[in-house]
Amino acid sequence: MAEPERGVTKKSDPPEKKRVKMTSITEAKDRISKLPDTVIVHILSFRLTEDVVRTCLLSKRWKFMWYSVPKLFFSDSSDTGPDSQKFYNYIDNCLEHRKKGMYFIVDSAIASFKLQMYYCYRRSKARRLDKWLDFAVENKVKELSLRLWPEKDNVKNDVLSKSLLDCPSLEKLLLTSCHDLSIDNPLQLRSSSLKFMQILFSISLQVEAVNLESLLLRDNPVCFEKIKFSACKAIRNLKLEFCRWSMPDHSSFADLISNFPLLENLTLENCYGMSRLGHLKISGQHLKCFNFKNSFDEDNVIKAITIKSAPKLASFHYDGNMDCSISVESSNLLNGKFVLRKDYSKHDTDLFIQMVNFLMNLNCSWNMVTLHVWSGQILIMPEGLKRICRSPSLDWKHLRVVLPDWKHLRFISDWESERESDFKDTLMWIAPSLQTLSIHGKQIF
Repeated sequence: MAEPERGVTKKSDPPEKKRVKMTSITEAKDRISKLPDTVIVHILSFRLTEDVVRTCLLSKRWKFMWYSVPKLFFSDSSDTGPDSQKFYNYIDNCLEHRKKGMYFIVDSAIASFKLQMYYCYRRSKARRLDKWLDFAVENKVKELSLRLWPEKDNVKNDVLSKSLLDCPSLEKLLLTSCHDLSIDNPLQLRSSSLKFMQILFSISLQVEAVNLESLLLRDNPVCFEKIKFSACKAIRNLKLEFCRWSMPDHSSFADLISNFPLLENLTLENCYGMSRLGHLKISGQHLKCFNFKNSFDEDNVIKAITIKSAPKLASFHYDGNMDCSISVESSNLLNGKFVLRKDYSKHDTDLFIQMVNFLMNLNCSWNMVTLHVWSGQILIMPEGLKRICRSPSLDWKHLRVVLPDWKHLRFISDWESERESDFKDTLMWIAPSLQTLSIHGKQIF
């Protein structure tokens, strides 16, 4: 078919055909409206309340849809901020509408209340914050998240304590970025329903939560003289990340763990100052999983870890240098993961022997061992070493070796691929009883 001549207008579609096209495009763009109300409400629950409220302008069907969204999420980083007065008025207005909506909307319960204030918090308006938190408590929210960032004034502890005392339905509490809360007047929390708590700042805190199961402390000077967990005997998951250790000299980590008799999962990551404890000793009748990431600061690393009296221990993960001595007493076959961090730029016999000694000190029965190394070079036995050294003969049955994915690419270097047989020989020398071996995802046998 010949192309149309320049300057000649192509004949347009008839109006009926245009209407058909426009209708099909509109229908394609409005597929969301065809979804059931329950699905739409679920989708809206992931959005800021400000965005959710705007949907009431779409059509009659959407007019009262936002009243059924179970999550309220306000942030002054959106279009309503940083105008403080406008932001406060907006929240007041939304809460008033939701309160009224409960009288004529059947499914209007509020399960989550999240508040982020990066610019607008003022101590002079603490009563407004108190009012909002009262609203959350009165509506028996299960999740309460506060992210407050005062520029000059501090958040008053009594504002939070008043709302957190005797919370009847609170299950999840996140306290993040609330810097400079008063340490002289401890924040008090008493709840029989709280199950998960996360604290991302330094705080003086008294907690009475008989059903608290999970506790996460991050970026926090962990001073357990100022954080009192009375009646918190149900904690099963404890995680400390980037915390600065400051327990009294007469206390030990074992003393802390003894306060949580039901503890099952324990994670310690880059906890500065733990080196002053010297030998880290852990025990627990219900402990199933222990994860430890040694500090990158050489002056703060733990030199020895001992786990004993842990009959249910099934998983042990270690991430750090090879200077740490590890002893695990368990009657179970464990799954172990070891991420060995070391400068491999100068690979020599001493480095290889150091790796072998580290692995030999893992004196327990292993089901599956996963070994992460930062360079495949460490898995090449130096020339002549086999003739003068005896095999450690580790009694390992299953081994996975993970090599680094440089630049996040899903393949290993050509050099490492070519040395696969050398890797296998070295690993079989270390653990001659291996039944299965995989190297970087490739099953060797």
